[in-house]
Parts: sequence; C-alpha cells; structure tokens
Amino acid sequence: MDVLEAIRSRRSHRLFKNMPVEQEKIDKILDAAHWAPSPANTQPWEFVVVRGADARKRLYEFSEEAKKSGRIEVRGFSYIRPLPENISEESEEAERLALEHYSLSFLKNVPLIIAVVGLPLTSVKSAGFQETRNSYKYSCGAVIQNMLLTAESLGLGSLWFTLFDQKLVRQFLMIDRAKHLVAMVLVGYAAIPPPSPGRLPLKLKVTWVD
Repeated sequence: MDVLEAIRSRRSHRLFKNMPVEQEKIDKILDAAHWAPSPANTQPWEFVVVRGADARKRLYEFSEEAKKSGRIEVRGFSYIRPLPENISEESEEAERLALEHYSLSFLKNVPLIIAVVGLPLTSVKSAGFQETRNSYKYSCGAVIQNMLLTAESLGLGSLWFTLFDQKLVRQFLMIDRAKHLVAMVLVGYAAIPPPSPGRLPLKLKVTWVD
C-alpha cells in the first residue's frame, strides 16, 4: 500500500477483533512515529505502550470518570469545565448529552494503546532557533499521523483518542509532570470498517497565489 492509498483509506476505528497485534507490527508503528519531523530535529516525544488487559481496563475507567466530570483532553489540548463564558448553556448541555451517550467500551477491547508523550522543555535554542511554547505539540501531531498511516498500511485499524483526564492517566502511566500526554493511539485489527466520512470539495479549501 502506497502512502496516498493509506491516507485515503484510513478511518477512525472503535470496534476491534479479539486478536493481539504482532510485535513486528508494533515495532514498525513506533519506528515510523520516531521518524516524524520536528523543529531542529529535537524529537520532543516519548511513547508508553500499553498491552495488558488490566491496564486497559483502568484507562477505560479513567476515561469514564473524565466523561462524567468533563475534565477531558480534546484534540490534544486541555479542556476543563467550567466552559468559557462565551459558550452558551445550550451548547454545554448538548455537549454533556453527547458525552453521556458516547460508549468507551472499545478501550477495554482494543489490544494495543500507545500513549504519545510530548516534551515541552525540549529546546531548539542551541541550534539558533527561537521555539514557541507549543512547538512540541505540532511535532507530536506529525508523530500520530505517521502512526495512523503505518497502522493502516499494515492492515490494522487505529484511533486518535483524547477523551481522558490528563492528570489521572499521567499518574497511572508514571509520566513525569513536566511532560504532556498529548494523545493515546489505539491500534488493533478492525472488526467492522467504518464508512468514509467524506470531504468537502478541495476547491473550497485552496487559495492559489501566482
């Protein structure tokens, strides 16, 4: 499978078969992640690989707690209740109801969870660059994309998952407080391929400057 085919066929999976992911494939996913681009090649990332059923159950429980409390990670950025003042009560209620009906049981069933940990204190100043406070997050985004596409090319399903309590999960996985748990990538053999979400026409997203 070439990279363009992997990009177009990748989906977010939440139903997985009861099959372990082979070590060889795990190694390839991690290696692809480690070759992501980063400012001045600082490589501001680390990985925690979770395979045990008990550990996955605990992560499920933590995410259920986060769902109820609203203390969750959204797309890698901390989002903690109460909502900002400019968010209406109607929007808050709609979000609460959506979270209540969102099943997280796939966390117990997926055979492999890889936590992507960002290193905010990694500096590029020694290379003559001025870093931004969030630059590590952009690198971790590239890391995650590499992981998703590699999983797809290996016949695996995956999910970029951010509905969790940063503090609880970080403590459970023994991640230092100075580091940021950006996301968890779920990987396994897909049970049911989800339909394509589709895309808006490309012409609506492109501006040409000649």
